[in-house]
Amino acid sequence: MAVIEWVLREILTSPTTLFIIVVATILFHVFLKEAKYGQNFPSGPWGLPFVGVLPFLGDHPEITMMEWAKKYGKVFSVRMGPETVIMLQGYEAVMDAFSRKATVFSGRPHIPVFDIMNDRGLVVLDYGPAFTAQRQFTMQYIAHANNEKHIDGEVDALLRYIREQRGEPFQFNFPMKATTSNVIGTVLFGSRQEYDDPVFKRLLQVFQKAMLLSGQLSIRQFLPFLSFIPSVDERKAAWGEFSDILNEKLVEHRATYREGTTRGFIDAFIHKIIENENGVQNLFTEADLLPSLLTLYFAGSDTVYLTLSWGMLFLLHHPAVCKRIQDELDREVGKSRRPTLADRQNLPYTNAALMEVQRLNFIAPISGPHKALRTVNFRGYTIPEGTTVLANQWSIMMDEEKWPNPQQFDPSRFLDEFGNVKKNVAWIPFSVGKRSCPGEVLARQEIFLVLTALLQAFSFRSSDSEALPECVGKTGSLYVCPDFHVCAVPRF
Repeated sequence: MAVIEWVLREILTSPTTLFIIVVATILFHVFLKEAKYGQNFPSGPWGLPFVGVLPFLGDHPEITMMEWAKKYGKVFSVRMGPETVIMLQGYEAVMDAFSRKATVFSGRPHIPVFDIMNDRGLVVLDYGPAFTAQRQFTMQYIAHANNEKHIDGEVDALLRYIREQRGEPFQFNFPMKATTSNVIGTVLFGSRQEYDDPVFKRLLQVFQKAMLLSGQLSIRQFLPFLSFIPSVDERKAAWGEFSDILNEKLVEHRATYREGTTRGFIDAFIHKIIENENGVQNLFTEADLLPSLLTLYFAGSDTVYLTLSWGMLFLLHHPAVCKRIQDELDREVGKSRRPTLADRQNLPYTNAALMEVQRLNFIAPISGPHKALRTVNFRGYTIPEGTTVLANQWSIMMDEEKWPNPQQFDPSRFLDEFGNVKKNVAWIPFSVGKRSCPGEVLARQEIFLVLTALLQAFSFRSSDSEALPECVGKTGSLYVCPDFHVCAVPRF
């Protein structure tokens, strides 16, 4: 004990000793990095011992990463806790990795914040035969589901809820959460829930809490030894309760399952489990079912609700854009019926505005973590097998070479000289490659049908009792839109 006390006293009272220890620690980390990754590995900003760059990411890591890219290039490395991570910046680098070399960079490292899924479900499942089979099945099911009918039924409830507010201020975010949760719930379970249903309200509350505590770039992700801190216990409890609620619905659904009848995704997945029972590979198992529900609920609810909220917030800040959309709806659709998916081709300005909303506020600024499945030469660097790779997707949508004046809200950037929608290859709000969003079809349909129905039916304005928040969000697992209140007056 006396020896330990003497050592601590020497360290704390001697600046020279402290300096030597810090330098030795840094050199030791440099040695370990070169020993593990070699000299032909991307360079990057220096971090602190043990925590790396985590203290320097700030509230908006996507912007910090863009600044670092100016010095270190489109491919650089950062140390996040004990782990060294490759960061990709810009459209070309992301396409090279996630699309052109998708079979190399489509792995998934373990994600501690999603421990409850036991490395199953499309969000966390590693790349392999099971992932490929389940992803293909999920995409096909969603593409061929009667999505427009599901969404249309939920829009009825949404419009009814807003009319019941009688022009008084209401929080816009709540009905958006309820709408998107019910749409994905109908796809999964084959039925919806009323907004005031106690179980449904609890589900929304618990899910929102779990998401807020599960940032993709959280310290817990890269410093798992801090799992004892209170917020981690809260996150575990929230995800656990959310999982329990979905599992109760799953048990009820399983008890009433009938072969040959498909009420929703659950029944279709059970069909696949039965089909694969005697197969050589267990590509669909009971252990996959609940994590798949958690995955799809997360991917199909929060991302769309945030896009709808961002869309309304931008339109409140840009009333001229809102009026132009409403004029186009009145001219091409009229007032005797609601817009349908068949109307999309006749509403170029509306489509351009929705595309601009998704560009300017990319819902997932930093991609989920990918993993190199083998050692590969990438853009002149050697990336060892098992290396974690992240993409700064925000940098794609804010690239001045791809988008002149990228900070400006300008739907016309998606229109040609004839007023038709024009494509920009850098518009990839659902990411690219083998881990792009499997629910893209449903999400795009939902965003279009919900926002056009709202703008056709109501005139919206901000509440007189509070200032309208600026179009600046908070980066966590997703780019979160601030809460705000609106007043809605029927247009006819």
